[in-house]
Amino acid sequence: MGGGNRSHRPRALARPKEAHTIMMPITRQQVKILLDTPDQRGYVVSAYADMTVRDGFNRYLEVALKNQARSAAEALAEAAARRDLDANIAVIRDAVQAEAHSSARGLAVFSSIARGLRHVLHLEFPVENHLVIDEEPFLLPLLERWHGEPSFLIVQFNANEAHLFERDHGRPEPVRDLEREDAAQDIQRDKPRFTMKKRFAATNHERLHGPEDAAFLRELFGAIAERWKDGDLAGLVLLGQPQDTAALRKLLPKELEALVVGAAPLAITSNVDDLNDVVNRLVDDWWLEQQRQVLGELKERWKQEYLVADGATEVLDALQQGRAARVVFGTRRDLPGARCMDCGYRFGAPVAVCPYCQGRCQSVNAAQDIFRLAMRHRVPVLLLRVAAKDDPLEPAGGVAALLRAGDNWAPRAKAPQTSKEHSQVV
Repeated sequence: MGGGNRSHRPRALARPKEAHTIMMPITRQQVKILLDTPDQRGYVVSAYADMTVRDGFNRYLEVALKNQARSAAEALAEAAARRDLDANIAVIRDAVQAEAHSSARGLAVFSSIARGLRHVLHLEFPVENHLVIDEEPFLLPLLERWHGEPSFLIVQFNANEAHLFERDHGRPEPVRDLEREDAAQDIQRDKPRFTMKKRFAATNHERLHGPEDAAFLRELFGAIAERWKDGDLAGLVLLGQPQDTAALRKLLPKELEALVVGAAPLAITSNVDDLNDVVNRLVDDWWLEQQRQVLGELKERWKQEYLVADGATEVLDALQQGRAARVVFGTRRDLPGARCMDCGYRFGAPVAVCPYCQGRCQSVNAAQDIFRLAMRHRVPVLLLRVAAKDDPLEPAGGVAALLRAGDNWAPRAKAPQTSKEHSQVV
């Protein structure tokens, strides 16, 4: 780990100046605000607006309300509920209008006069114009994005400096810079000191140790561990010379070293496009390998009928009982479901009355419930990147889970397992 004078060294990664404010990626806390309202009553209007087409949402809203007026009127037969709907639509109109000149590519607005809810999320990814009126916020596009584009910690470093980035939803953002304290000192750190008998004295010169013993590398390891503890990260990307990345990996604990997505040589002076290209390639290769491994294990468990859950009901049971180790989604998202308003148990099929407590159930999207429970319990979710015609999970009901244990109680004695269709008030 050599040193040198840094007075004329170019600064790290050149970052282009933005002409507009960069949108922050959606966070767990933003989504949890909308998830943690299970006992609330009253309809919620959820609206997604494509902000890349100016005034496109307003045109869509008029057509959607006209086409859906009949079903909405039937569901909201009470005069007060109908008045609330008009007020909620006004809130959404005002929010979209206020963001007409925003740099956001998409907008999510959730409004419920009955609950006192008004929540606006600026999205850095485009969404289709969509309007949903239901007893729960419609969060499927956000949850799918959260699980489908996990975050990665990127470490770009050499012997004298390091730069940490987080790749949230496809774009690396700088989070911390480190610099070796003695890097600019004009000293000879590598020259050994001799005694009169020409023997080495007990010194700590760098040439007498391996690169993994360098103080700066240990400082970098501490920064990585601290950032990892505070974030929701799926993997670690190391960018640096092979001898440096190998030395850093020796310092990582086994559980963290196993989550290294990949390593590649990349100079500190590289531009942001080079960094994006290298990271995207490493992440794509990692994702394909993850998919190959998980599908291989899933097929083997199907063959052995061993610790696997098929379909929305079995997967929801496993998540609610803490038995799910990983959830695997195919291409389907239109999975019917229900939630008991009294005991809160969730089912993978429409249920009017809870078979366990006899409470009233409301219709929900089971895919959304699976996503939200996986987020809450920090269970990894793999969204298969396959064409619908090649979806290996279609025979299993569109979703499956790898389990860590079998049933610890039998919840499915009376609960329906499947349904032909799922109707949602929109």
